[in-house]
Amino acid sequence: MKFHIIEQIALVAFLSSGISFFLYQLLLRLKIVLKGKLDFSISDLPKRLLRVFDEVILHKKVASGKRKSAGILHAFVMYGFIFFGLITINHFLTAFHLDIFNETVRKNYFYFFGAPWAILCTTGILGLAYRRFIIKPEALGKFSATSALVTVFITTLMITYLIDEIHHLNPFMNNTYAKINWWLHSGVIGGFLFLIPKSKHMHLVLSPFNIFLRPFEVPSHPPIPIDLEASEEELDELLLDLSKLSKDQALDIFTCVECGRCTDVCPANRGGGILNPKYHFILDLKDPMLESNDVNVVDKINVEAGWECTTCQACTEVCPVGNHVEKADAIRSFQVMVEGDVPQEYQKLLRNLQETGNTEGASSSELLQRMPEYTPDKELVLWLGCFAKHAMDPNFVKSVENFTKILDSAGVTYGVLSNEQCSGDPANKLGDKLTYQMLMDNNVEELNKVKKVTTMCPHCVVNLQKEYSKYHDIKYEVKHHTQVINDLLEEGKININPGSLEKVTYHDPCNLSRTLDEVDGPRNAIKAAAPEFFELDESGKETLCCGAGGALWWKKDTGEGRTHLLRAEQVIESKTDTVVTGCNFCYGMMNQGIGPLTPADQDKIEVKDVADIVAENIS
Repeated sequence: MKFHIIEQIALVAFLSSGISFFLYQLLLRLKIVLKGKLDFSISDLPKRLLRVFDEVILHKKVASGKRKSAGILHAFVMYGFIFFGLITINHFLTAFHLDIFNETVRKNYFYFFGAPWAILCTTGILGLAYRRFIIKPEALGKFSATSALVTVFITTLMITYLIDEIHHLNPFMNNTYAKINWWLHSGVIGGFLFLIPKSKHMHLVLSPFNIFLRPFEVPSHPPIPIDLEASEEELDELLLDLSKLSKDQALDIFTCVECGRCTDVCPANRGGGILNPKYHFILDLKDPMLESNDVNVVDKINVEAGWECTTCQACTEVCPVGNHVEKADAIRSFQVMVEGDVPQEYQKLLRNLQETGNTEGASSSELLQRMPEYTPDKELVLWLGCFAKHAMDPNFVKSVENFTKILDSAGVTYGVLSNEQCSGDPANKLGDKLTYQMLMDNNVEELNKVKKVTTMCPHCVVNLQKEYSKYHDIKYEVKHHTQVINDLLEEGKININPGSLEKVTYHDPCNLSRTLDEVDGPRNAIKAAAPEFFELDESGKETLCCGAGGALWWKKDTGEGRTHLLRAEQVIESKTDTVVTGCNFCYGMMNQGIGPLTPADQDKIEVKDVADIVAENIS
């Protein structure tokens, strides 16, 4: 084909306008992102690059879980665009009578890459369109005109490419029709430059960077250090910052692909609550950011939805574009510290923490008094936590005793701290950072005198180890009791006889599996004791929250939603004899949910901690 100078000028003008519009919209968003607090981190560079390779190139998150088929179709589309990169450059060069391919290379590229991927890409986009517009999964939301347009665009690109290449190899059209086909292909490519920035398809550009820059810490809530001796201006600035998103959070907003996976896995949403993470934590903030050209949008988060969140991090775990979705910490901190608005059901809890240092307002603990006191000659501090120390589920006291039985059998010496206070997790999750800091400072002062700590509460591990280190120099090591048990097994310090013959399953606590990245240790111990072990449908890092997270243990009896019953129902439906867990709160929620929900004609399901099933079968 021959192109006249007017056509070349028109092409340059069209592409220049499209590129200019695209860059303007992109830079507008990046300018807003850079107004966020805290800087991006590029620490652990090899690990970040590997994550990009896994999640972008290999598509591991997109093509996993319950949406595997949709993920594979998406991969067809993405790889199609990758293989069409050089083809697109060559396409536009032909208008200036230039080529990056000689005839042989162009022919072979078409046969081995271009044609196959044009077909696969078309299959992928049509399959995704069928799913969105015919099947209509609820999580995808309302009709999307841009998705429909993208379907038309991509299908047109692939068809016009095939026509162009086939005509080039074996001419079957006159020059006019060939040029119309060429311009149609060019127009669609240029159309993408105008479409992408104004739609969810901006993730095509931003997601690789978002995945690369994503914090490794889950959750990645920034510390809120409060210096009561600071000036009034400094304290006011601290409070003003609570209305701002961080750079990471702001980038999340513009990267969202609107797939609704976060909503699919949200226990509050599944339990009938109003919380929809896709909208309340992400999309509802996009327009306010663009309209204000700033990141002061925390107050735009739906407050009621924020209080429903269990902070289980399932939404963050499942996001295919690297978003740390959960923003309950941000809105709760803003509500409590700036607005002074604490829901009534939590007021007594926070008052107890302030006045007595524990959630129950207790002045003593029977369990604490029965345990050996820690002295420097002992190997471990056994951190009880409020749940065990104050018998919030009286049955769990036996689980603590079973763990000490395991330690005794292994010859491990341990003791408790007589002045142990709550780790502060409830105050931290509820946004009362002042009460949290008070408890944390007291505990760090005591714990920095010891070397090793273990606890049966994953919430306590997260705080003593991860959260405290955001504020203090931590000199001690913390391990969850299932990790200690697994270590003792591997070191041969304890032996287990597989005597448990009942059907046994395991419920992964959110804080243990997702926040602490521990899924294997508990299973190693359970499998050693129970040969008839099987997995629940949602397990490991894909576990379903028991409903107690985010301090909702103290709210569960309000009658709002069924978040606290979902996991118990799954356990009952599994027909297991015993459900084992590794968290005191999960233990309590299972005991409260399974009993009342189990049908009269079904055998009672036992609830055990990992320490229970190990201690019962230890030799």
